[in-house]
Amino acid sequence: MGAGIALCAAAAGLDVDLVEVDAAMRERASERLKQDAGRLKREDALTRIQMWSTIAQIGPADLAIEAVPEVLTLKQRVFTELERQLSDSAILATNTSSLSVGEIADVLENPTRTIGLHFFNPPTVMKLVEVVRAPTSDAAVVEIGRAFAESLGKIPVVTADTPGFIVNRVARPFYLQALRALDAGAGQVEDLDFLARGAGFRMGPFELMDLIGIDINLATTLSIYDRTQAPRFAPVQRQQEMVAQKMLGRKTGEGFYQYEDGRPIERTPIASPEPTLRNDDESIVVLGFGDIADAIVSGLRRTYANVKHIQTDMGPDDAFDQLDVQPSIVFDIGDGTSDRSAVLAAIENAISDDAVIFVDAYATPMRSIAQRLENPEFVVGYGIVGSLERQAVVEIVDAQETDDDALALAEELFAALGKRTMLIGDVPGLFLGRMVASIVNEAVYAVQEGVANAGDIDSAMQLGTNYPLGPIAWGKEIGADRVGRILAHVAEADGKEFGPARALWALDADAEAVEQMSEERIRQDRSAYGPGGV
Repeated sequence: MGAGIALCAAAAGLDVDLVEVDAAMRERASERLKQDAGRLKREDALTRIQMWSTIAQIGPADLAIEAVPEVLTLKQRVFTELERQLSDSAILATNTSSLSVGEIADVLENPTRTIGLHFFNPPTVMKLVEVVRAPTSDAAVVEIGRAFAESLGKIPVVTADTPGFIVNRVARPFYLQALRALDAGAGQVEDLDFLARGAGFRMGPFELMDLIGIDINLATTLSIYDRTQAPRFAPVQRQQEMVAQKMLGRKTGEGFYQYEDGRPIERTPIASPEPTLRNDDESIVVLGFGDIADAIVSGLRRTYANVKHIQTDMGPDDAFDQLDVQPSIVFDIGDGTSDRSAVLAAIENAISDDAVIFVDAYATPMRSIAQRLENPEFVVGYGIVGSLERQAVVEIVDAQETDDDALALAEELFAALGKRTMLIGDVPGLFLGRMVASIVNEAVYAVQEGVANAGDIDSAMQLGTNYPLGPIAWGKEIGADRVGRILAHVAEADGKEFGPARALWALDADAEAVEQMSEERIRQDRSAYGPGGV
């Protein structure tokens, strides 16, 4: 990390002193610099980097960035030496990813010149820099830090000095909810990673933890949890046990996957399904409205001759009587937010016994359907997060009651829509639903608490973690009520702390409305609903 930051600065035309006390590490850093400079075709930058073994050897500097291991006392010792060595006008920055910038600066005589400059690995490639304003940071120093990041060709986002800043905090549910879903029996590691990539994530949560290092990922979680004590950040026992057993991922040869000679796993590609033949036999009714309903109707009509769209979230009443033929398949979508158990019972009474009903399992849990319907074996639950167009893989609930032929029909129908399917255990919120909704929820908390504005949070998550969409924008696309309903199911199973933030409602009006919630409203929410805001 330190060598990468140094090369970025040198490539921008700045003179850099690079300090590494360990001789072997200095040699490794030197080789890494040569390799990266060659890859970037910036060998000229190496002439602007001098390497030293102690801070006492460096010359005058306008800015110092520490990138030593995440140990508070070590960082404080480095800062103390830097303050002693450099002029009073020099800015001192920490690259910490999880510690408090303010705590690191507590040992300084002048903490106002301290900020965080959190680069992402590898710094020569990643565009994002989190510019952290500690409570004592001078506003002018924060602005200089932002301008410095821009001068390196980076995209800075300013964040408050809170646990995890933006990216590490908002990304926690990507890992923690994946682990909880795995423990709940949602599916196998490979299948869950496949689903995540099918939703647009560059890597699945388990393969990414293996790449980062399961111990490093756990350490970040523990740091955020220790500083917040929020139950939604609590570490998961499975991950702790893997660290204790030295199953740390790619670097040890075994984590959630096994690796030979450190080589990456062979990932199953997400290829489009084979085109389906024109079907004149099935009679399909899509009941409901909204973008998902429109996309399903439009897609099915390319393959199926008989598709009727009834744009209502009410029960069938006499609507089915107006059809030329009885439907053999019903796609019940409703408004995407309401429990449809009663409507599904009415649909079941209005159609033939062997007709198959598809239901939005994010809004209506399959377990409640099984208790309400006479023939739950002909009900298939599915989950679509946000835009159907962007989601390459749809999760299908492998409910105990659902007939195998009905599951095979689900694969056929979604193939007609150009989508792959993956069977998922009947767990609250399924897998993608609980993970994406929790990421959106954490982003809303971060905006509400003044960590950063909505635009910066969206930019940070797309630049820092390659998310397909910023979480605030994703939440607006899904809809606050739908996100809230998914999280309500999760909260029923895991505890109220996992439920929706009270500011979630603002997404349907304007993302900026989250930021406009008064401090008094926030205090009322915390008092009335506890830390989970449910």
